Amino acid sequence: MQRLVQAVLDIWECEGASGASARAISRLAQTPVSGIYHHFGSLEQLFLSAHEQAQRDSERWCAARLAELDGVLPLSRDAFPTLLAALIDQWCETERRLAFAWRECQLIAARELHYAPVCDRWAAMWRAFWEEVCTRCGHPGRGAHTAYLFDGEASLHLMRWRRPVDRAGLEEMCAGWNDWLCGRPVRDSDWRRFAREQADLALPEPTITSGTMEQIADAAADVLALDGMAALTHRAVAARAGLTLGVVSYNFRSSAELVRAAFEMIYRKVVASGGWTPPPEAAIMTDEELFARYSNPPPRNDRILPALDELMLAAARDADLRDFAPQLRYRRGRTSGGLLRAILGRDISPLEAALFSGFVSGHRKTCFSMTAGEAAQAGARAMLDLRTMLGTTAASTQAKSA
Repeated sequence: MQRLVQAVLDIWECEGASGASARAISRLAQTPVSGIYHHFGSLEQLFLSAHEQAQRDSERWCAARLAELDGVLPLSRDAFPTLLAALIDQWCETERRLAFAWRECQLIAARELHYAPVCDRWAAMWRAFWEEVCTRCGHPGRGAHTAYLFDGEASLHLMRWRRPVDRAGLEEMCAGWNDWLCGRPVRDSDWRRFAREQADLALPEPTITSGTMEQIADAAADVLALDGMAALTHRAVAARAGLTLGVVSYNFRSSAELVRAAFEMIYRKVVASGGWTPPPEAAIMTDEELFARYSNPPPRNDRILPALDELMLAAARDADLRDFAPQLRYRRGRTSGGLLRAILGRDISPLEAALFSGFVSGHRKTCFSMTAGEAAQAGARAMLDLRTMLGTTAASTQAKSA
């Protein structure tokens, strides 16, 4: 039984859910396929057992890290960013198998409601862990907020680009988060600026060169978002695009080419070309406007968000997709930056936009068990909490400008 569970965890790390077939699992575990059904009853139950094992192992990791922080004197707030960066880095570098198991759980929970309780247990574990870390570093009550930031930043740190630059950029992100928690102006981020400039020079070569290819790639992105990597086949994409199988196969001959096209389309929709542009000037949103904005969000393709999660995991695993990594890591925050400026009623820096992007991404993944209305309300409350944490209110900002 344990060999089967470990085989699933190994496959999730290296290939993802698309590689976790009964035959592949049994071959890696050196166990007959019938052993899966004998011990677990179904492939689905094996997956749930693997998630439970990953959660137990992760709880032990958290407990071990907290034990390493035991001491007589409390840590200062200025000790927090270095510790936060070290913990994120250690999780992503030495516990990659557990990290990918967590991400696979989030991906399936975004599509299948019965996985939401499993995902909620992960979220509860991280809230408790980060609350303890924050309390020891003089930030009590900030564990949930830091868990959101950790979720968003750990997703990106799984993607490897240039190790020294990535580590330095992570330090700057964590220093910026600590500045926010302390109510201080966010300092400059020289390494992230350098990384953004290099990312602009390393944009992937486009493979979509015609209207038909664009139609196919758009359909492939939809299939990926709705059903995951395992469902991304030429036949499924042809049905989604309303084209013949021959047309799809002619334009993208291999499965690898089709996957690449899907990811290029997702990337196009998520990350605009060019450098970071400050959002246009906007008055601060009132609490009522903020709630209204979340209750009636602007039109967008909600399928892009789970597809983006798939892209980030694939870029973390597959060397052929790693040229997406610097763009995804260092050129984010354009869309969410405008909202942050309206929430705070002031100019924001590229680092603040990136912090907000990570915070929003992490919060979104805690809402899978909620209805659309409940998720909207939770999102609005999180934004109001963030504004309060940063010492900003609509009334105080308007008073200062009067």
